[in-house]
Amino acid sequence: MLKKLFAFLLTPEFRKNLLFAALLLFLLVFITIFSLRVFTKHGESLTLPDLSGLTVKQAEDMMTAGNIEFKVDTVFIEGKTPGTIVQQDPDPKTEVKEGRTVYLLIQSFTPPEIKLPDLEGKTLTEARAVLEGYGLKMGEMIYKSDIAKDVVLGITYRGMTINAGTGLPKGATVGLVLGNGFGAASINIPDLTGLTLQEAIFTIRGNSLLLGKVTYEGEITDSTQAKVYRQDPVYVVGDTTTIQQGSMINIFLHQE
Repeated sequence: MLKKLFAFLLTPEFRKNLLFAALLLFLLVFITIFSLRVFTKHGESLTLPDLSGLTVKQAEDMMTAGNIEFKVDTVFIEGKTPGTIVQQDPDPKTEVKEGRTVYLLIQSFTPPEIKLPDLEGKTLTEARAVLEGYGLKMGEMIYKSDIAKDVVLGITYRGMTINAGTGLPKGATVGLVLGNGFGAASINIPDLTGLTLQEAIFTIRGNSLLLGKVTYEGEITDSTQAKVYRQDPVYVVGDTTTIQQGSMINIFLHQE
C-alpha cells in the first residue's frame, strides 16, 4: 500500500495536481487581500482640519472631497459665537478613512434657562459663589438701610425686582440689593430739579436712596441733555419732610 502511495507521489500527474492546488491557493489569498483593501479603502485617508469657529455649512464645504458625514449636537459655552463649532470628534489632525462620521458640538443660538436661586438672607460672599455656580453674573450692588451689613435683601434684573425661581438666560447679569449695616434712617428729600439722569442717579445713591421709575416727557432728541423737572416724592424748599433711606424716588425728565 505504501509503495503504491509513494509511487503515486512521484508521478507527473500528482505534481501537476499539486502545482494546480498551490496556484489556486495563491489566487484565493491574493483575491482575499485585494478585497480587504477595497472594502477598507486601504490607503485612502485624510487629515481632519480644525473646524472650531466654523459653521456647519462652512465645515461641509471644506470637507466635500472626503465624503465626510457630520452628526451635530448643541451645547452652550459662554463667550462662543452662536451657530459655530466648539468641539469635534475625532480631534483635529486625526487621520480618518473617507466616509467617516465626524461628531460636532455647535454653540446654541439660545442660552439655556436658569432658575434664579434663593439668595435673600445670604451674605455677599455666599451670593457671589451661588451665582457663579448657576452660571449667572453679579452686576450692580445697591445698598439699602438695614442692620445686616452685606446681606442680600433683594435681587434685580434689568432694573426690575425679581424673585427666586424666576427664569433667566444662562450668563445673565443680576443686581443685588444689600444691607449697609446702619439700619433705617430718615433723611431730607434731595432736590433733583435741573439735574441730568446721571447726576440725579449719583445724588440719589449718595443719599442711600433707590432710583424708581424714570419717565421722559415731551420731545427728546438727546436723552443725555434731558433734565429733571419733577420728582416723586417732591422736594419743597424749606419743607422738613423726611423719607427713609432705601426709599425710591421717581423722576420725570424733559429736554429744554
